[in-house]
Amino acid sequence: MAFLPDTELRKKQGLGTEQEKRAVSELERLAQFFPEGMRVKMPVEVARLPLGSSEAMATVLEYGTSREVIFRCEIPMDFGDRVRLTNKDRSLDAEAEVTAVQIGGSETLVAARFTAEIPNWIIKS
Repeated sequence: MAFLPDTELRKKQGLGTEQEKRAVSELERLAQFFPEGMRVKMPVEVARLPLGSSEAMATVLEYGTSREVIFRCEIPMDFGDRVRLTNKDRSLDAEAEVTAVQIGGSETLVAARFTAEIPNWIIKS
């Protein structure tokens, strides 16, 4: 699994200082509903199911628990939608159901719960 350092992630997303602060604030607001979560910053591809119903997009899993993830999303999502999350080496290739969508001033954040148990996808240190 690959994780992006903060500076590399900010460059990739084109976040400036003020925009970055708003984005982090919006992310933290949604993350408070997942107190057992931790920052993961895992690059993935997100595709809405059924496959082909929309284009897949590259994003980063920002927060994760053993059952849920939070990511930024440019694909229109609604509560109950199903997505496939896949990382580059396919050590994570899982379906999840959208449990929350937060539309903020600068971005849309999505929280999704895995539809099946994914053993050891996130390891706390």
